[in-house]
Amino acid sequence: MITMALSKGRQLKDFIKYLDEKNLTTWSTALKSVSRELVIETDSIRFILVKGEDVPVYVEEGVADLGITGSDVLFEQNRQINNLMDLPFGYCHFAIAAKKPKEVYPVVATKYINFTQNYFDSIKQPVKIIQLKGSVELAATIDMADAIMDIVQTGTTLKENGLSEQVQLDEINARLISNKHAYFAKNDEIQTVINQLRMG
Repeated sequence: MITMALSKGRQLKDFIKYLDEKNLTTWSTALKSVSRELVIETDSIRFILVKGEDVPVYVEEGVADLGITGSDVLFEQNRQINNLMDLPFGYCHFAIAAKKPKEVYPVVATKYINFTQNYFDSIKQPVKIIQLKGSVELAATIDMADAIMDIVQTGTTLKENGLSEQVQLDEINARLISNKHAYFAKNDEIQTVINQLRMG
């Protein structure tokens, strides 16, 4: 049996909607019935529900053969996994947001340390990065940072906190990933899942 790691929350809802569109109702029905379970089994696949940033960890460690996660998570972590296919949901983008435009942003708060450092290195601007796990908007709102680097979907949260996008950066979407060993050991089953996700 194939095990797939999924992140809880918005991406799971998007995935269930996608399964319905592809008429993969066995999977979507099983996932819709979830209340607090973390492991859901169907006749062909076992789903494990984990925190978004942990999906690549479960896949790299071989606990899950496949996983669905955002390209932002993959960029930030640089795990030893196979990036198999783009999925048409989970769309958003990286952006620098601040109260008002500035020539430079010397201090930036973010969850995305690597992406932020790479961006500022690419424009040859020194930056102090403050790593936060929670609501990064607060850092710019209370002037702890000149700006934030975050992922933006609608921009509503930024507006509610008196911020606006200053620089729009890389697009993000959901990706299907696999464990490197499982990709060979369970290739037939994995190809079957890929084909079902592509064709329905």
